[in-house]
Amino acid sequence: MQNMKITLSTLACGFMLMALSSCNKFLDIQPEDRFLSADVFKDELSANNALNGIYLNLAKPGLYGGQLNMSTVDVLAQYYNPVTSWKQLSDYNYKDAGVQATFSSLWRSAYVAILNTNSFLTQLGQSTNIMSNERKDLLKGEAYGLRAFLHFDMLRLFGPVYSTDADKTAIPYLTVPTEKIQPLLPARVVVDSILADLDRAEQLLKNDPVRTEGVVPVSGNDPGTDFFKLRNRRLNYYAVLGIKARVLLYKSDKAGALAAATQVINEAGKWFPWTAGNQTLPGIQNPDRSFSAEVIFGVQNYDLYTQQRNLFAATLTTTSILAPVPERLTEVFENNENDYRLRINWVSGAANGKPYKTFVKYDDVVTKTLLFRNLQPLLRLSELYYIAAECTADQGTAINYINTVRKNRGLTDLDGTVVINDALKMEYRKEFWGEGQTFFYYKRKAISSIAGGLKDVNVPMNPEKYVVPLPLSETQNR
Repeated sequence: MQNMKITLSTLACGFMLMALSSCNKFLDIQPEDRFLSADVFKDELSANNALNGIYLNLAKPGLYGGQLNMSTVDVLAQYYNPVTSWKQLSDYNYKDAGVQATFSSLWRSAYVAILNTNSFLTQLGQSTNIMSNERKDLLKGEAYGLRAFLHFDMLRLFGPVYSTDADKTAIPYLTVPTEKIQPLLPARVVVDSILADLDRAEQLLKNDPVRTEGVVPVSGNDPGTDFFKLRNRRLNYYAVLGIKARVLLYKSDKAGALAAATQVINEAGKWFPWTAGNQTLPGIQNPDRSFSAEVIFGVQNYDLYTQQRNLFAATLTTTSILAPVPERLTEVFENNENDYRLRINWVSGAANGKPYKTFVKYDDVVTKTLLFRNLQPLLRLSELYYIAAECTADQGTAINYINTVRKNRGLTDLDGTVVINDALKMEYRKEFWGEGQTFFYYKRKAISSIAGGLKDVNVPMNPEKYVVPLPLSETQNR
């Protein structure tokens, strides 16, 4: 990105929208091939369509539909055998041209999404009499939450190790749609800006229907009403609280993180129930591999199954597939074949000449009308339990939080003498495979050595490996 100089005209394709499947009619929209302009919000439908466009762009492979969840960030977490075309990335060789191009593209995609969000907020604020104030507040709340969400992930990736270098220069924080160069801010200032946006979002979303109705399927009869259903596909009230818990823990505000996490656990648990074990039995026709009922916030990724084939299919060559060595997979899941996540998301690759199991979490299902098809998880209930466990001062309470998740993954309870941090590290590795959270956990904790992609190999870590350099296009000519 040319020093954040992304003009509105160069983003003409920023809202390439698509008609979606019939089970999600609340997202059905006409193609829009131009960036938000002054006449976009002529009515409520136009505003809804524009916000949908932001979500659809988040789900593309360059952001949460690939790099930030399924591939790049998980490679940094050393999940996979490094003897592949991803080796330079797994070696943290940030000077490699291919690695630089990867992160430059990711950075640009994220800030395009942020500019889209800022333009949306500007146009919505200038629009009058197109919808009720209550509905306008919901849209504004989602947009402020999305802006915070995107900036936080850019900070986690490109920013310093916060626990030791919070005052180091990090990233820009964009609050207006502008082509002017924005200053690089200290990480601490960025976090404050993120929390300010999350506070705005929380207030605007206080009447979010998710609080009284949960995740309601769309009816297909009233596009205006349907738009505010399926709230786990949008950055809803509980998602804002969950992201706030992430951010507060990141800045070591354990009391604040615990309060946000427990509010979600206590209030939202009835709307986001644990996935029953019989939905993860091997061989069933339509397995719910992403435990979709527990997903508090996700996006509809219409490239999900293509990405699965491109990254994890057993038919790929050994040098291109993302797969762990058998010993590492066994170690992560503690040799427990009954773990729901292992038994449903990993299958033998022997039929395609692979002497190891391959990852099938994002394989398609037989019945194409199922509500959880194409769902890309971005925040799930289990993470709030992990945050609560890390933040509570009482050992027994912390273990109970972890054991609640373990029970709902087919595992036995941990005993009362377990070291909480050690247990959480193991749980993150199991729970978030294919969701991009494990590397960020390692970085937040500044862990000095992590398990590598090969058997019995540990990778020493330091800030040079944890901190992805800003793209050259962002740092040159400042």
